[in-house]
Formats: sequence, structure tokens, C-alpha cells
Amino acid sequence: MMKQLSILSFILLSYLPLQAELPDTPVGLSHSMQNFQSEPKLTINNRPLAKVNGKVITLTDVVKKMDYSLFEYDPNAILSAVEKYHYYMSRYSHTLDDMIANELILLDAKQKEVKVSDGEVREELEKRFGPYIMSNLDKINMSYEEARDMIREDLTIQQLIGMKVHSKAFQSVTPQLVKEAYQEYVEKNPAQDSMTYQVLSVRGKNQEACEAYAKEIYATLEKTGCSLAEASESVASEDSEVTITVSEDFQTEANKISEQHFAILKTLSEDKVSEPVTQQSRHDKSSAVRLFHLKDKKHIEPNGFDSMHDNLKNELLYKTADQMKNEYITSLKKRFGYETHNPKQELPADYRPFQLS
Repeated sequence: MMKQLSILSFILLSYLPLQAELPDTPVGLSHSMQNFQSEPKLTINNRPLAKVNGKVITLTDVVKKMDYSLFEYDPNAILSAVEKYHYYMSRYSHTLDDMIANELILLDAKQKEVKVSDGEVREELEKRFGPYIMSNLDKINMSYEEARDMIREDLTIQQLIGMKVHSKAFQSVTPQLVKEAYQEYVEKNPAQDSMTYQVLSVRGKNQEACEAYAKEIYATLEKTGCSLAEASESVASEDSEVTITVSEDFQTEANKISEQHFAILKTLSEDKVSEPVTQQSRHDKSSAVRLFHLKDKKHIEPNGFDSMHDNLKNELLYKTADQMKNEYITSLKKRFGYETHNPKQELPADYRPFQLS
């Protein structure tokens, strides 16, 4: 069950054959059918979804791509029909867009005569599917020839993306840009104080009595060094209209502490208790005599440049690479005539690619 829950989280993060009904378990994955007797069936309504340079991309193709992505995430994943339905529905549109973009990159690779050797393909097949290639391909309902072609295309695309996107991104992300990113980080995360404190409050209709109890508690604290709670318990209230309460520890940034509290706390050093002070409640405007115990005070500086350098540089690289890839794909659409012509097929308004029944 824990494995299936992890797959559900992957549905939101990861990367579609003839109309067919899939069994309750994913194709190629063995599982006791008794566990799925109450499961609905997943129907995949196959049809052409796009056409690029004469190549038709069907829902079957997109499903295969998504099944492979799921295999990459967890080779032993077993999804119920419902889980797979949600996985497909959340990803198939985005996966189709990626496949269209990849076909345009392959067109560019053909013009540039980019080649991938058979040896490279075999090596990558073993790397991705391990020594038991055929059994792993069965898990995602993919033939050896389909896997070989997919690997060749992936390696070709990687070469083009490396040349057109990644190399340019590395050149664009200069040390100066990383320094500027660090300055932005410092501005968003300025140095700040963090305080841990506790408040004892004495309330009642008789203000003089409240002040007297507070002074007695403070004297006990000065004499014994006990906690606020212990001091309050040692001073028994004979006035039924006087209540003494001790808060839990507050641990918060200084700039988030109320002005009333901060005005007292900023005068204290660590592990010191304030003298009694009368304050007005923000909620009901009633008065309370309070003692503040500042337990801990920390000055937190933003992380240094050296510790942030790699993270900031990687963030800039990802952001720049995404932007450059979008620009590259846009230029390919323009070059190959898809700037105004949408390669996607028009679908019926009532078309449902996946159904549970």
C-alpha cells in the first residue's frame, strides 16, 4: 500500500493503442486477481492525436511513453485501474506536447545529420532496462524494436538539447548572475532575531491585588530561580476573582512578536525574567499584569554565499535551460511550418481518452 501511495505522489510530478480494455492490473505486471475483483476496468480510447512531418502520434504512443516514465520511476510499480486512470489523465496532454516537440528536434537532427551508433543504443538499453531486458520490456508492454527505436531517438534528442540548450545555458549563467541571485536571496531572507519566551499573566477585577500577586511571584523567582509555573504554584491565590496563567513556550521570529511583548523582551538578556508590567489585552481590552521569561535569543544570518552558490547556480541553470528550450522549440515550429499550423488533431467535444467502467 505504501508503494502505491508513493506512486500517487509521482502522478503529480512525472511524464499514451486501438480501443482496448486493460485488465485490472497494468499490462505485464503480475498480481493476484483476487485483490482486484471489485476494481473497475480501464478503457483506453485510442485515436490519432497529432501529426508531425507525416508521423502520426496516437494515444497508444502516448500511453507507451507514460508507462515507460512510470517504469523509470519505479520498475516494480503496480497501479490499480483507478490509480492508472488518474496518472494517465494528469499527464497525457503534457506528454503529447513533449512528443510533438521531440519530433521537431528529430527533424532538426536529421538535417544536421546527427548520428547515434548501434553500440551506444545497446549500452543505453542495458543501462535503462538492466540485464533482464525482455522481462522488463514486458512490464510496459513494449517490444525490443520499440525500445531500441525509443532509445535511439532519446539519445539523438539529448545531443541536440545538449548543443542547443544546455551548453548555451552554462555559458549564460555567469558568476555575476550567481552573485546577483545571492543578493536577491539576502534581500528576501534578511538577518533576524528568533526568540523563545514564556508569559505569566495575572488577571482580575482588583488591579492592586493582581499587582501584589505578580510582585510576590517575581520575588519568588528572584529568590529561588524556579520556573514561572513553579513560582505561580507556590503563590496561592486567596482571591477567587484573580487568575494566574502561564503560557506555553513561544518560539518565533522577533519581527512577528507583538509590539507589547517585544517592547519588554528586547530589554532582557537570555534566561532572565522581566519585572511585573501591566498591559492591555488586544482581544477584550482588559488589563493583565505580566512577567516575561526570555529563555533563548538567536541572531540568524542568511546562509553565506559559499553555501548557497551551487544551489543558486543550479536554479539559474534550470530556469535558463527551460527558457532556452522553449525558444528552441519555438524556432523549430517556425522553421518547419508549425508556427501557425497546429500539429494536434481536432478532437470531438465529447472525446474521453480514458474511461473507468
